[in-house]
Amino acid sequence: MGLKKGPFVVADTVSVDGDPYSSTTKGVIELGPSPEIVATVDVCVTEPQKTQVSLDSMAQIAVIDRNTVGNPITFEVKYEILRNDTVIATINDKMDYETIGDPSRHTNFPSFPVLDNHPGVGMNRYELRVARIETPEVGSIFVASRSLKATVFTV
Repeated sequence: MGLKKGPFVVADTVSVDGDPYSSTTKGVIELGPSPEIVATVDVCVTEPQKTQVSLDSMAQIAVIDRNTVGNPITFEVKYEILRNDTVIATINDKMDYETIGDPSRHTNFPSFPVLDNHPGVGMNRYELRVARIETPEVGSIFVASRSLKATVFTV
């Protein structure tokens, strides 16, 4: 009797319990223009021609603006999924919102699915990397809770 052949899942999840708008909260990362790796999973592939890796990612984005109440704010965050230090997917997420406080705060939970067909043989490291695109009206952008999940299928 052998092991059942079917998909398997590998995940890296960080849950932040506290203020997502503060870099002093354990697990919160303040974004700058340089990309930050916020989640990583490793997948071992033995038959690349028969393997697909479905990647699901999520990152809680917390924004504090410098603008006055009632003004629209635009911020942009760049997400990248990498396999073995090579970018396989890029998403530029540009968001607009109306300010309601001084300073105003906004939280977003973007998630991005990616399918990687036929990754290389051996150990493959997948990373979720996030960077802030500079906009003058935004004070700080933080990444709080986040996850990267790889579901590996043999086809």
